[in-house]
Amino acid sequence: MNKFESKNYIFNYTDNPIVKNDINKIVSTQEICFQHICNVLEVKMNSKINYYLCNSPKEVGEIYGDNEPCNGFACKMDKIYAVYNEHLKCIGFHEDAHIISYNTLGIPPQTFIREALAMYFDKAYWGISNYHWVSYFIKNNFYINIEKLIDNNIFYKNNHVITYTTGGAFLDYLISLFGINKFKNFYTNLNEENFESSFLSVYNISLNEAENKFLNYIKVLKSSDDINNLIISYCKDLNIK
Repeated sequence: MNKFESKNYIFNYTDNPIVKNDINKIVSTQEICFQHICNVLEVKMNSKINYYLCNSPKEVGEIYGDNEPCNGFACKMDKIYAVYNEHLKCIGFHEDAHIISYNTLGIPPQTFIREALAMYFDKAYWGISNYHWVSYFIKNNFYINIEKLIDNNIFYKNNHVITYTTGGAFLDYLISLFGINKFKNFYTNLNEENFESSFLSVYNISLNEAENKFLNYIKVLKSSDDINNLIISYCKDLNIK
């Protein structure tokens, strides 16, 4: 196993020529992501992230333990496993946002808010903004209410593209209106039972009312035919229908 240590990471990888050729680019990308996440959240990590660059989704799935092919995952509290090969280069903000937030803000029990934070930093899925995805889901009756998605059982039963992009767009909307400090206050005080009551306490507005305002905002955003056609194509591939 090869190692490359940078300011905030220890990268681990096999004799993969693609990784070897790109390692400086990978390091630069992740250091930029790391610094941006810490700056936005106004936090500081006290340890380095161990980043494992894997050869295939199959390999990542075997490491995860369920043997389901997977592009990447964050392993509490300091490890990231991600595919990096000729066709898949799963680096960027997402898993790093998980690790940094877990270490500095905590780990709320609701998967929805954890993935919302990671997608807030991603801004997009497959190059299409979270807002455009949600707009399409609303117009085509695929949208799932946030009150349902805070239930982990419901969250995991639904397609991750719907749940992830909804979370990312909603959180982007919240932070743009109320700022990062209120979000951090909300995030760090969550437990199994208090999502809606904590939301009301921190934001002085109910989750339902905030979601309605969010949906009204989404409905006035414009999207091009090209983007909509791309989403339609992706939804067919994902069996969202």
